[in-house]
Amino acid sequence: SDPVFQLDIFEHVGVPLVENCLAGFNSSVFAYGQTGSGKTYTMWGPANSLAEENVAKEQQGLTPRVFERLFARIKEEQTKHSDQQLNYQCNCSFLEIYNEQVTDLLDPSQRNLQIREDVKSGVYVENLTENQVSTMEDVTQ
Repeated sequence: SDPVFQLDIFEHVGVPLVENCLAGFNSSVFAYGQTGSGKTYTMWGPANSLAEENVAKEQQGLTPRVFERLFARIKEEQTKHSDQQLNYQCNCSFLEIYNEQVTDLLDPSQRNLQIREDVKSGVYVENLTENQVSTMEDVTQ
């Protein structure tokens, strides 16, 4: 529960991830470890932090920090290149792999999804829900 740790993770993982996304690369974050080791805290922050407005920014996990940075950087880039009519589209999926079973966390009824590979699009999860997002509110719903 060290706020400095949350910032360190964001600076070492989140900031480069956002810049890579803006450069056109698909990006993922994997949180791996045994139950109770802090994966959810590192990724999201304290329990119910998305539902509560008053959670200190220092306690935020990697996910809300990344999305906030991403949306701020998109706005920055669109302003900087307004003459070029840049258009960014963010699609978001959340999945869990547990005991080799892939579950769609946006539609938990979708269990045991299959991981596939395509020559053009690379590795993907078949039938995984993908939502277009443009604000933190979109992400947290």
